Amino acid sequence: MKRLVIDVNSVVPEFVCGKVSGIGRTTKELLETISGMTETLPFEVMLYSQNMKGGGARNLNTRFLTKHLYMPHRPMYDRIVQRLHLKELLTGYDLIHIPHNIDLINYPERCILTIHDAMFMRISDSTSGTDNLKTELPPIARKCKHIFTCSESSKRDIVDTMGVAPKNVSVVYWGINHDMFRVLPNKEQIQTDLAEKYNINAPYYFSVSCNSGRKRIDKLVHAYIETFRKQSLEHDLVLAWRNAPQYVLDEVNAAHDVNGHIHILSDVNDVDLAKLYNCAKVTFFPSMYEGFGLPIIESMACGTPVVTCHNSCLDEIAGDAGIYLDEPIEDNFEQMLRSLEDADLSEYISKGLERAKMFTWENAAKKYVKVYSKLLED
Repeated sequence: MKRLVIDVNSVVPEFVCGKVSGIGRTTKELLETISGMTETLPFEVMLYSQNMKGGGARNLNTRFLTKHLYMPHRPMYDRIVQRLHLKELLTGYDLIHIPHNIDLINYPERCILTIHDAMFMRISDSTSGTDNLKTELPPIARKCKHIFTCSESSKRDIVDTMGVAPKNVSVVYWGINHDMFRVLPNKEQIQTDLAEKYNINAPYYFSVSCNSGRKRIDKLVHAYIETFRKQSLEHDLVLAWRNAPQYVLDEVNAAHDVNGHIHILSDVNDVDLAKLYNCAKVTFFPSMYEGFGLPIIESMACGTPVVTCHNSCLDEIAGDAGIYLDEPIEDNFEQMLRSLEDADLSEYISKGLERAKMFTWENAAKKYVKVYSKLLED
């Protein structure tokens, strides 16, 4: 039986330090779903991880074989692993899947990559730490056996900017955890819980962000402050933002007349995230570029409409369930904030709930397995 090895090093931080990136989170969900199909898989799966603490492949809730290399996962050691062909010797793979954009690869013709987006080829974002990918990834992408990506928009960017043949790229939409992100009962109790834990006592607009300028949440904060000063808004602004940049914190702290109406929450877990989506008027997701945009689907699945933009994959993912900001967004935030205050959004809520049903890990896993099987037959 042919062996597929999947590198799970993007998931390792969850077991080592308790935090994981979006790539690690989606990789974990995908693998655990495929694991439920083990008895019908026409190939063998092994998970590979590498670090000195031993956390990784074996900690995942799967039925797959695992192989862990006790060696630091840092560039110098990774080059040793490559030169000594340790991955190949330890795992004996027929195909290896790297689900985190890029790695050191000995045999690209036996490698599948997941390239989550081609943002680094399209826009400059000094906060993303992906500058090296612009020169390093395209040659590998052209040589590897196949590429997965998570939207038609990302596929177009990969084909157009990296010179990859369209037939070598498969689009598989990510799913979400519908058991976690759903319409919750007893909203009054949830609001009480949020008030006690986060001191959120009013209706609010919501957004999920990270320290990337392309997310443009700093512009939302500025627009909220300016709009509030002209005429008080009924809704507060709540941001799930682990490490909000200092200049945003300074602007919020300096806005004494808006004091207490902007809440920046750090390290929000998924249980609280679902509660925050559920009780929001809308979720703002005004990014200038995304490969997918998980908060769009998570919010819609919780019965909360999303305000987003017509760019990259955002309108592809949100479809007719999205509420759209025109560019330049800085000139349109104020009008949007005011129009939402008393708006009846029931139509968007219904459309969002239906659209969210399309995005499941079961659908994604079936498509991945179909492509894996075809590639292993070649």
